[in-house]
Amino acid sequence: MNGQPLILVVEQNLHDLELLNSHLGILNFSCICTKQGVRAVMLAQTHQPDLIMLDMMLSNLSAKRVIDHLKHDSKTATIPIIAVTPLTTAQDDDSTMLTGFDDCITKPFDFHQLEVVINRHISQLNSLHFPCWNRFGIPNIR
Repeated sequence: MNGQPLILVVEQNLHDLELLNSHLGILNFSCICTKQGVRAVMLAQTHQPDLIMLDMMLSNLSAKRVIDHLKHDSKTATIPIIAVTPLTTAQDDDSTMLTGFDDCITKPFDFHQLEVVINRHISQLNSLHFPCWNRFGIPNIR
């Protein structure tokens, strides 16, 4: 969009969606937001965001089905997906990483944890795109 990493936020709760959108804007991330799983798949395919934050409690299309669609599409298969889940679900279910998520954050949001998790994945993406820099700050092409 404007040189900032693009994050697709998929959150069913409007208050949480607005809260995430606002906080991510403060952290200088561009956001696309939706409350619907079907729309999330379409937005991911169209915009190919750097990262997806996906609510585990979607009603119209389950998070698992959203992941299945994204991971089986060559345009979106490598986009990191962070599960957004209630604290009790994260404590009760250790299978989050086994269902296609790359990481997990819990509600209520710990904004420091949120920033750490997002920055970890964004910096991994940056290191994949520019693995080696010469002394002039120019990426080496291999």
